[in-house]
Amino acid sequence: MDYTQSLEYIESLKQSGMKWGFDRLRNILNLCGNPENSLRFIHIAGTNGKGSTAKMIQSILTAAGYRTGLFTSPVVTGYRDIITIDGQAVTENEFAELTGYLSSLQTNAGEDVNLSEFEFCTVLALLHFARQKTDICVIECGLGGRDDATNIIPPPLAAVITPVSLDHTNILGSTVEEIAAKKCGIIKPPCVVVTSPDQDDSALAVILETAAKYGLTVRIPSEATVKPIEFKLGLTRFEYDGMEITLPLTGDFQISNCLTAIETVKSLEKTGINPSKEQIIKGLRESIVPCRQEVASRSPLIILDGGHNPQAVAALAKTLESFGIKGLVLVAGMLADKEVSKCLKLLTPYCAKIICCTPENPRALPAAELAEIARQSAPSTTEILVEETPLKALESALRTPEKPILIAGSFYVASAVRTILLHSKN
Repeated sequence: MDYTQSLEYIESLKQSGMKWGFDRLRNILNLCGNPENSLRFIHIAGTNGKGSTAKMIQSILTAAGYRTGLFTSPVVTGYRDIITIDGQAVTENEFAELTGYLSSLQTNAGEDVNLSEFEFCTVLALLHFARQKTDICVIECGLGGRDDATNIIPPPLAAVITPVSLDHTNILGSTVEEIAAKKCGIIKPPCVVVTSPDQDDSALAVILETAAKYGLTVRIPSEATVKPIEFKLGLTRFEYDGMEITLPLTGDFQISNCLTAIETVKSLEKTGINPSKEQIIKGLRESIVPCRQEVASRSPLIILDGGHNPQAVAALAKTLESFGIKGLVLVAGMLADKEVSKCLKLLTPYCAKIICCTPENPRALPAAELAEIARQSAPSTTEILVEETPLKALESALRTPEKPILIAGSFYVASAVRTILLHSKN
């Protein structure tokens, strides 16, 4: 199997949709020799911020000299990029070889290991990390926590819960408390528990209760000790715990993610993992998080953001307000199971034009339907257009001279546009 064939194979697994239960995973991991049992983990769940937090943790640990694996979701910049070691993606040859090996196991074992796309990628990551003898692996949940495929791993060194809010309510529950309970499924003793400083009060109560049940304490960073220094597009500087932190990222919400990452690595001291303050500073300075208020271009200004729920979009709107960015061209695409109207209402005050497109995903909301919702929330003076693909929407946006461009609503749209922009630069 070559690299192209491996991508085609994994894409074909999407047809079966999501699957629940751990029997298939256990069966194929047994056939692989249970690579997960040779690894140490940090497991991260939450509604917002878990991807950024995960990348910051990896970057800190890498700067401290630990061979650090990272498995993230969703696929933002390509399948290889969701499986990295020290920031380097699994190579095309390794990816193809692992896919061929696992697909052969799956075919020979039949229905007992008929994996979904996400399950397959999870096993592929675990096998790669074990083969490469990583010191520690940072694993981001795909959906929820308790029932997520990544929860097949043994008890982690640290269970991290980033801010919890309403999302995937048809699967995870209709209240923040119900969703938090699912996220807390990754808390498995004797791990340490870390949560974000801006955690929802209802979610925090569930986290504290779950930790207490297992006799575990919860580590919560203090934002009150943060001293802001400088905020620019693509740059955030502040002081915390005697360190001057520089993040190559936009948005004050990244401070919360950063503090969570710092306290997570500090919580590992008893396991022998103990980065110095200098290594923490270095790792954070080198953190790159694609499609999270990412400045992809400054002339014209193009911002990419994959936030797809009201809380994430509110953080984006706060950034637009802070930097006085108005009259922009919004390229928007969303999935049908999101709170589309609420998200659009947060962004339309900053838009002169909205170009709706259809994300490449089976759950995508058609561009024409998104446009109808946009018309209901946008001022009458806002121009609203429909382009079927993110590429055509971007081309249309670039034809509007001297206007800032925002790509938002879904990682599937933001990542597609990011790929196009990177290719055009090369």
